[in-house]
Amino acid sequence: MQDEISAFSIARIAYVGGDDEAFGALTTAFADAGYSLVSHEDALKADIGLIDLRGKQLSSKKAQAVAGQLRKSSPDSSILILIDPYIDATARKALRRHGELVAMLTKPEGLIERCRQVLRLRNVAEETGERLKSLATISRLNEFPPIAAPATPLKVLIAGEAGPTALAAINALNPISEQCVCVFSAGQALRAVENTKFDCAIFLPTRDNDPLMSLARALRRHPKHASMPIIFPLADPDDMANFAPRGASDFILNDHVATDLAAKVQLSARRTRLLKTMRRFLGACAGDGVRDAGSGAFTANFLAEHGARICARADQTDHHLSMIVLKLESTARDNGEPEPGRRALHQAARLINRVTRAEDLVARISSDTFLVMAPATTEADATKAALRIQGVIENTVFRSTDDELLYGIEVDIAACTRPVGLCIEETVAFALTVLRDYSAGTIAAK
Repeated sequence: MQDEISAFSIARIAYVGGDDEAFGALTTAFADAGYSLVSHEDALKADIGLIDLRGKQLSSKKAQAVAGQLRKSSPDSSILILIDPYIDATARKALRRHGELVAMLTKPEGLIERCRQVLRLRNVAEETGERLKSLATISRLNEFPPIAAPATPLKVLIAGEAGPTALAAINALNPISEQCVCVFSAGQALRAVENTKFDCAIFLPTRDNDPLMSLARALRRHPKHASMPIIFPLADPDDMANFAPRGASDFILNDHVATDLAAKVQLSARRTRLLKTMRRFLGACAGDGVRDAGSGAFTANFLAEHGARICARADQTDHHLSMIVLKLESTARDNGEPEPGRRALHQAARLINRVTRAEDLVARISSDTFLVMAPATTEADATKAALRIQGVIENTVFRSTDDELLYGIEVDIAACTRPVGLCIEETVAFALTVLRDYSAGTIAAK
């Protein structure tokens, strides 16, 4: 059963420290979320190391030893430490040196959300490193922005009703922030976010249907504010199950606000700034033979160089590597001519870069065919992404060079998972074969 779960999981999480009952409950919860929870004996190539210290006598040296063993088995893995919510601040401070702390009782939804955030940062960081290697080794002139997180003072937003938790948050954040803005309602918070660029937000909802919950979800979906971490102080760790699916990116217990909030905000803000910098690097790197001037996609030459690294990385880490193939075809609208100019096709191609993630590689392999390589993505998720790209392009009207003619673009799509061991040339050929078979089946169905 464990092997079947691992074969279809998004990531491997190595678990150590808990009893069989806790391991079984977490295994089921993580499997429902698409992750594979394995014992520490199978920690090789794990993406996250999970140390369960709940109900145990705490020892910083023991946690350090366990974390060291996990990192030795999987050097690239991040460490999360499960703790009881009532341990004292001194013990939490000592454990924080060896990994990120997550307070939990019985419901694991908050823990799963933290794993998602950690994996997203890891995926972007991995692609940044591999792409930098490709740019450094390619025998062509290229340019890219520096990867450096700014060290400017923090700006923090606190939204919610006044009370002991809000006061404790203000006192904890004032020493580390340049500006700490406090508002009482979701409407005031929205106006503050629109007028000021905050590094982090603290939301204090008082009920399940609090407008702050809707605002948190809206901010997570907004391209300008999606990267801003939103921390929810909670009275009960099990409340994370209600808030995790509704826009919260991190949690802290009310009793821990005075001692732990400042460190959590600083860490979250630093990670967010680094993430923005890496995404800016991934979107801006260009140069002679790196990007196609018209479509903005990467060239076939760069795909051959960088795609080989992506394939090798997938084989080394046992991560999924999915591909999306898109073939653009023009259709006339209104009085438009049957064949559009290059501008219309290039505009449609540039939408692919805007819809895909920063860590995805979009390459042009022919005049009207594009390949998207999506690391650490299952075929089901790649299919959803392909349908989203198709919907955006086919529901957009494009203009000719003189802005007089209107064109629509039809998109044939296909998504597949790269078989293990294929080189980049075989991978592209396999993806094109899937597109051909899909197109033939679609035409026959019509």
